[in-house]
Amino acid sequence: MKSKLHANRCHNGLCLHPGARGLRVACALTLLALYSSVALAGAPGPEPDEPAAALPVMSTTPPRETPDVSAPRPVLDPSARLLDGDAASEAWTLYIELESGHRITQRFLITNAGPGKHTAVAIGHLVEPGRAPYRYKNGRRRARWTLSEDGLFFDIAASHLDLHRPYGELRITKDDIEIRLFFDFAAQDLSARIPASRLPGDYQVEVLAVGAATRGSIRAPWMTEPLETRGVTWLVHSWSQTDEAKLLRRRVEIFARDERTSFYGIQLTGRGDWESAWSLLADENRQIIEPTINVPAGWVEGAYRPDSQNYPTPSGFAIHGDPKLGSITLGSDWLRFDPLEVIPQPFRWFIRRMSKPQEVWADAQIGVTLLSTPVPPSLPTTGKTTNVQTKEALRSTRETEDETAERSVTGVASITFLNPMKRR
Repeated sequence: MKSKLHANRCHNGLCLHPGARGLRVACALTLLALYSSVALAGAPGPEPDEPAAALPVMSTTPPRETPDVSAPRPVLDPSARLLDGDAASEAWTLYIELESGHRITQRFLITNAGPGKHTAVAIGHLVEPGRAPYRYKNGRRRARWTLSEDGLFFDIAASHLDLHRPYGELRITKDDIEIRLFFDFAAQDLSARIPASRLPGDYQVEVLAVGAATRGSIRAPWMTEPLETRGVTWLVHSWSQTDEAKLLRRRVEIFARDERTSFYGIQLTGRGDWESAWSLLADENRQIIEPTINVPAGWVEGAYRPDSQNYPTPSGFAIHGDPKLGSITLGSDWLRFDPLEVIPQPFRWFIRRMSKPQEVWADAQIGVTLLSTPVPPSLPTTGKTTNVQTKEALRSTRETEDETAERSVTGVASITFLNPMKRR
């Protein structure tokens, strides 16, 4: 098998993958990464090269940040499952925050709802401060969109998502808008599979990237030329054989990052009184902190906003049972829309029979509590010696005086309502 990424970025023997240091080095690294992920996923390995037309690539090289994680992480498989169930669906959600002040929300969806199977939809919003969110979309039935043989490259008309490691890519090539962004996506980068005990039924969620370094360019309709920029990316993959609206009433995701902390959190509300929450945090030393599975945290909702009507947005959450999180405060909405508006008929009609969704994006503040970095004891005065007992006393004093550091991390919240909800 020859991956579409490799076929398109390596042409006439020249490696065009961004960040390559030689003519074939990056190709070899890509194949090595594919062999590693394929071995875990149980898929066949690559076959000899086949000719393919070269895709446009960005001239700049994405940044690489060498992670310093506390333990080896499982290598997750981000590829499409192409589920067969009549109500099955899977989605890849990206949130990108750029230093230029722009935000991008992007979702790639494969669904079996409606006639046929594996209908693909790509919908995104480019948000610039002071402007209304700019929406762009593409949708195709299975025969009219392309998926690479390894399930890692999506080509839905002018919307493209590349999940080959070590760099992922979001590429939108419409007449009115152009986005070319690469993000760090190495196997050892921060990621996690949400435990099945925190999820309903056969619902599965994997966090593939958390605040991953990003570089590229964007061009909005109001721009005269592309804008080069940097930023960070979150990527989440979820899938289920069951209609999501039968499993969940609401899904809340929090994406946050500052110079010292990278954060992802999720809170799910299901049928009846079922609720669950989970979070992933990397501190300033790149130590990864996950919640204790045997002590699930509870996210207690604050009062609903008076203007949120049938899709009530809480003012925030008070976190109980998680010593590293104190609260999450939600600010004003900056995007609210019906995700079915972009799905063509007759698929929209089929989906609306089970779900009347609404998606909301809002600012958020996350209260984080972490152990402060220990301060080494001062050196003894010149001319004095320190014996073993004194050293131990200094160490003991330092450890007992370690205090927790509390800070507020800025982020955003994505709230997906599967159906209207009653106020509490």
